[in-house]
Amino acid sequence: MRNKRNRLQAAVSGITFCFLGLGVTGFTQAAIPSTEYDAVIHAARDGQTTPAIEKLQAWHRAYPENQKVLYDLVVVLAWAGDFNSALAYADALTVAGTPAYVLKSLGQSARSVERWSLAEKIYRHALRTDPNDMELRTGLVHALIGQKQFDAALQYVQNFLPTFSSAYKRSDAPMVTLLGFVYSRREEALYAANAYQDALRLDPQSREAFRGYVFSLNGAGMPYLAARNADKHLDWFSREEQLQLAHSVAGHTVNFGETQLTVDEKKPRFQTTDTALAETAGVLDRFGPQAATRFDRMVALRDRQMMKEVVQLYQELSAAGIAMPSYAKAAAADAYLYLEQPEQARDLYIAAINDAGRGDVANVDTWRNGLAYAYSEAEQHDEAQALADGVMQVTPTLANRGIPSVEAPNGDYPTATVTPALIRMYADRLKEAEKHLAELRAIAPFNGQTRLAWASLQSSREHPRAALDEFTLMQLDDHKSLGAQVGRGESLLALNEFSQAKIILPPLLDDYPEDKGVQNLARKLDIHDRPFLRISTTIGKGGQLAGAESIFDAQLYSEPLTNSLGEPFRVFTHLSRSTGSVDRQLPTETSVPRTRIGVGLDYRVRDFEIEGEVNQATQNADKSGIALQFVKYFSDHWRMRLAADSNVNDLSAAAYNANVTGRRVLASMTWQQNESRSIDAEVSATKFSDGNQRDVFGIAWTERWISGPIFKLDSMISLATSRNSARDVVYFNPIRDREATVALLGEWRTWRRYRRSMVQQVQVYTGRYWQEAFNTGSTSGLQYGHLWSFDDEFSIGYGLGVSMHPYDGVREKRHYGYLNLNWAIK
Repeated sequence: MRNKRNRLQAAVSGITFCFLGLGVTGFTQAAIPSTEYDAVIHAARDGQTTPAIEKLQAWHRAYPENQKVLYDLVVVLAWAGDFNSALAYADALTVAGTPAYVLKSLGQSARSVERWSLAEKIYRHALRTDPNDMELRTGLVHALIGQKQFDAALQYVQNFLPTFSSAYKRSDAPMVTLLGFVYSRREEALYAANAYQDALRLDPQSREAFRGYVFSLNGAGMPYLAARNADKHLDWFSREEQLQLAHSVAGHTVNFGETQLTVDEKKPRFQTTDTALAETAGVLDRFGPQAATRFDRMVALRDRQMMKEVVQLYQELSAAGIAMPSYAKAAAADAYLYLEQPEQARDLYIAAINDAGRGDVANVDTWRNGLAYAYSEAEQHDEAQALADGVMQVTPTLANRGIPSVEAPNGDYPTATVTPALIRMYADRLKEAEKHLAELRAIAPFNGQTRLAWASLQSSREHPRAALDEFTLMQLDDHKSLGAQVGRGESLLALNEFSQAKIILPPLLDDYPEDKGVQNLARKLDIHDRPFLRISTTIGKGGQLAGAESIFDAQLYSEPLTNSLGEPFRVFTHLSRSTGSVDRQLPTETSVPRTRIGVGLDYRVRDFEIEGEVNQATQNADKSGIALQFVKYFSDHWRMRLAADSNVNDLSAAAYNANVTGRRVLASMTWQQNESRSIDAEVSATKFSDGNQRDVFGIAWTERWISGPIFKLDSMISLATSRNSARDVVYFNPIRDREATVALLGEWRTWRRYRRSMVQQVQVYTGRYWQEAFNTGSTSGLQYGHLWSFDDEFSIGYGLGVSMHPYDGVREKRHYGYLNLNWAIK
């Protein structure tokens, strides 16, 4: 295309020659008939350059003294695009007396093959003869620019113009137009636009100046003004140029839409992005499926959170084999990550980063952060942590703003420093996350991202009150913080402040329905508003003389009684069935079941949980009763539980078989530092209907030693002692006993996909048991199970276990299985 254009320019340069060559009759010698010569030139002008060149070369060899033949040969060679052959005569012709049209053709040939110094030499020589020739001046400027001599080119043009544009005359219009061209090649688009505007003021019909003005405006970042002006003379622009301008308008709107998202809030933040979507659609409708415009459309769809549409467009482009730039791949990666397809997102982020060019440098760190989250959500936690740490290390605290020695705080630095802590939080490395955030808080205690991460960490470490306080303060300091609003709603829900949590949600859903945090809060509130079923089942055989061998316990809660008693209340039904053997030493072992049914009311508010139930036993030791439970939270670290049950349903089968029932009161106190450390103390008194009273005291310390995304290891040390007032009863009833146990609890997360997971659980323990009047014996046990969780709506755990425990000096073995289920019923 460039050679074709150069040939056209060469043809224009040779117009003078054509008229001279055909109009002069006395220049040819008798050996070259003028009619034949004219025919050769006419054929060359009509595009038959090859035979014309052959003829002219033959005449030149035959008549080397005939300069006219040489002049025309050089011009026709340029017409044919054989610039190097034309330039072979440059030294011979860059002399006095060579016509201007020949020198112009030689200069154009030198420019065409980018022999810029030769072009400069030719034009300067020609300008000595005709210093006012605008075509020669333009050629010289091109030659200087081709040699990167931008200052020299500008100086040359300015020498022909007044100092101030107000002094320009109509005759200066061509030079002012050339000035605009020089500025455009110097990448000084605003100066170029100003020069072209001056040229149009002098010559309003100058097509060259008008086109230069439009393209300079576009290059200066004013595509809207450029397009508006281009519409005045649309026929002066090719379809490709019209597409370029329309695409530039849409692309800038996409960029402005991204900026608006960082400044505005609620629904108005999408106004510019919606305009960008309309503009890209208009470009595609007008010019057909243009790849570059579709890439911009992917970005706009991503910004509009229309992620399914982003993926659909990406897949269409991929299926068509269209190579995509880095920013389009990154937009698709963002969409896949949002749609919870982290593996695809990971691969696209990597491709975008690897393919990034100079213009993408500002975006690469953002893509690396996205890649870190993709690794995390794909359960590649070590890779995520290493990447986040690496980005933090290379991100400077200050950034140069394009002015040497002038720096300002780097807006990317807070994100780079907080991301490593968030990645550790998602990997259940909470102690590491807390240490990292504590260091950041010491440096920048009021940074919004640090505060938001710290509050989220408090929630993860089971400190909902501390989290709520931080979220509330953040919302007061920055009412635009969406994260603070969502976090506050989740903290209120965790603290049983249901009504306040629900007040927060509707405006967020209205203004930010696409936000993942808002969607998560809505999901949690929806689960809270559902009926809830809880089942706990243990089926055992042997070695459980102190209580029931097997027990089935199920509670079905209603949805909150919002329209009657109020949000804090639920009613529930309770079914409990226990079974056990009376005496294994008898020839025929007797199994005694006992079933108890009840109804109750559950009440939960900030720092208080109260549950009351009336019940009735339907088998063995038939009796009605009342069960009450009260839980008081003093802080994130301390809570107390009080409970009373006048119809205990987990006594030994021997007691029920003898029609003995029990009443129990219980008090416990728990101190919990965080999810990794707690101490529980409990005391209870059970009054049997036969007059016996059993007092029990126990204390347990739980410590987590290993915490991570795959494996967790806890230990528990417990001490317990009991005393019974009666002797010689029909059920197991030690006068005094004590027990010490050390247990290890291991958890291996085998599979997780966002809110769905499967965990293998192993528990092993050993201990010593002392019973008055009997020798001390050892205790031991092993339990293995699975726990499946599905979207916080349904979980099921099951497993098998075996334990050894001495009773009245006889060490007995117990085998059991268990099944636990929690279901928020839709």
